[in-house]
Amino acid sequence: MPDVRDSFKNVAANYSKSTFHTSSARLQEVLDLMRPKPGDLALDVATGTGNTAFALAPYVRRVVGLDLTREMLNEARRIAAEKEFKNTDWVIGDAEHLPFQDDTFDIYVVRAAPHHFPDIDRFIAEAFRVLKPDRDASFIDCAPPLPARDVLHEVEMRRDPSHVLSLTVEEWVTRLERAGFHVEVAQTRELDWNYEEWMNNMAVAPELAAELARVIDASSGEARTQLHPEWREGKLWHAYWHALIRAHKPGT
Repeated sequence: MPDVRDSFKNVAANYSKSTFHTSSARLQEVLDLMRPKPGDLALDVATGTGNTAFALAPYVRRVVGLDLTREMLNEARRIAAEKEFKNTDWVIGDAEHLPFQDDTFDIYVVRAAPHHFPDIDRFIAEAFRVLKPDRDASFIDCAPPLPARDVLHEVEMRRDPSHVLSLTVEEWVTRLERAGFHVEVAQTRELDWNYEEWMNNMAVAPELAAELARVIDASSGEARTQLHPEWREGKLWHAYWHALIRAHKPGT
């Protein structure tokens, strides 16, 4: 499988400006799910350029942003210094092998990343392990319904070879509960998706971007109804979905 670091090291700066990743409305979703407290120690897994960590920082004691890609964390450090955040730390690490002790964090967050993880069950087990009992984790990731997922999966794999699979909300709930979490919130949120910006985030070559746009535009049946692709002023827009999940680790 392609190394996630290879996919993201040269496009790190794009993610500090991406409309989705930096949107105040999207970041508010994290705060609404997590209900952070001033004394909390938070972990933002696959933090990228730190967008979610920066959203949490004003509301918690400290936030640790973890990512595999050094270039992403370098961008996060630059922004933290520029914005004068004093309660952020940045750690190189793997979501499936977290370098932290059991029951360390009051809040665990992962956003727009699990579809890259080769072993979802191990990643969830690690989230459960490092979270303190009686506290919450949030999982936000692309979660298209079937059969639209089949169409988007082809596009995702060719847009970014480090993509593995986007789970449906139902698949998320099954896996989280199997790991010991109690799922308190599990919903799907649909967005009107700017295809061009999505491609530009990963610096996709124009020829491939045009080819993949045709894949979405050629969808049929229920998948097309779900995706409802539309061309506006020569640019493709279509539906895109995310799971918004809060999961509770029971107390001991």
